[in-house]
Amino acid sequence: MHEPVNAGYICPFIDGICTKRGHGTNDPFPVCSLWRYRGSGKNRAKERPVIVCPKRFFTADIVGDILEHVWVEPYDRAKIEAVREIKMGKVGNVDMVVCDTSTLPKLDKFVSVELQAIDITGSVSDAYTDHINQNDLRKVPKYNFNTANVHKRYLTQLIKKGYFHHTWRKKIVAVVQDFLLESIRDKVRFAATNPKDENTSIVFMAYTLDTSETDEEGYYRLKLKEVVGTEHSVLMNAVVYESPPSRDQFVEAIKRQLE
Repeated sequence: MHEPVNAGYICPFIDGICTKRGHGTNDPFPVCSLWRYRGSGKNRAKERPVIVCPKRFFTADIVGDILEHVWVEPYDRAKIEAVREIKMGKVGNVDMVVCDTSTLPKLDKFVSVELQAIDITGSVSDAYTDHINQNDLRKVPKYNFNTANVHKRYLTQLIKKGYFHHTWRKKIVAVVQDFLLESIRDKVRFAATNPKDENTSIVFMAYTLDTSETDEEGYYRLKLKEVVGTEHSVLMNAVVYESPPSRDQFVEAIKRQLE
């Protein structure tokens, strides 16, 4: 099974055809996670696997974790349902909504969910081709994780959607990997709140890929590592009013261009 087409490109995490596409091809590109390395040369070593496709998160018990750490009202587990890809006005879709169906046709108890993997710079296409053809790797792929793009795009969407949920007095859960939450906190200093607090509109639910344990299919297990709440306004202020760069360095950059 080096060649995914033999399995019809079925994704093991969603029980459907892989939705990821590579550059310059319309075929599925089933690369779900990539190793992050530390150091260089002889000192280069694996640090941890990083999720690059959001469908990878569906092996986690997202619904159960939301019910335990985010859900506020009493519930009957048999009446809790999860639906995917719900349109939310002009800001696009939310990936999933966990809802209580016990009051249908009225539906007033729900939590929205946004899954976010990490984009990469560079390419792993050649390495992928070598793998499926069972060839020796021709060259080490050069890639990195584009956290800056995620910060700019994802946090903006999250603030908008968080505001909408705040007006509805509901919550939106950002399902991310621990690596991304660490990166966001390094960039944006925001005050944490209780995920179940009524004023908490955004909740980060961070998972880690445990390389010490695999499931029956041989995949690293996704384990919940941290749950952190915040308010959309707090996150927005932290993004807008982040610490400014050095004025002196900025001036020196201007002077270098003038030389």
